[in-house]
Amino acid sequence: MAQEIYRKLVHLLLLLIPIAYYHFGKWQSLIIFAPISTAFISLDYLRRKNPKIKIIFAKIFGPILREHELTGDKLCGASFVALAACINFSIFKAEIAVTSFVILAICDAMAALVGKSIPSKPFFEKSTAGSAAFFISGTIILFVCGGIFDSRFWFYFFGFFALFCVTIIEARPTLFNTDDNFTIPIGFSAIMTFFDVIWNYNY
Repeated sequence: MAQEIYRKLVHLLLLLIPIAYYHFGKWQSLIIFAPISTAFISLDYLRRKNPKIKIIFAKIFGPILREHELTGDKLCGASFVALAACINFSIFKAEIAVTSFVILAICDAMAALVGKSIPSKPFFEKSTAGSAAFFISGTIILFVCGGIFDSRFWFYFFGFFALFCVTIIEARPTLFNTDDNFTIPIGFSAIMTFFDVIWNYNY
């Protein structure tokens, strides 16, 4: 549990990404995100080919990665975060992109900590307590981000639906068989953008 708390505290540092985007704007942020993301994903991929790189990678990032991320044949969660950040902030509107990444940073951490701390019935592949923590914290984030961007009613209306969907995605990772560090922000942003494009509500 102590290691999980440490890992999720580090996870909260992901808040720096939407904060940077909000303050510096789209293109200035991408100038920072894109090279860092490319370098990290490349390093993550190359460590599977080069034992020396694998050792260095494990020493630097080992404390915040799970065992299967270090020994498995897939990219680690941080690489999916980097990929999601580049896609999210280059394609989607600011209020949607920022909200989705704050949800990833906070709700995913809350779900893990509460789910492991409070015994509860299973909810798909996770726990009821953890999923409830994800949705409740996401609701708070929805109102906070909506207030920051002075969003209209439809942002909250469809935001609740998108939040419900990503709560299911977080609770059932095998649904897409992709790391939830990618599916949570991209899923939320894609759903919100779908409604925005189809009905032109202009959040």
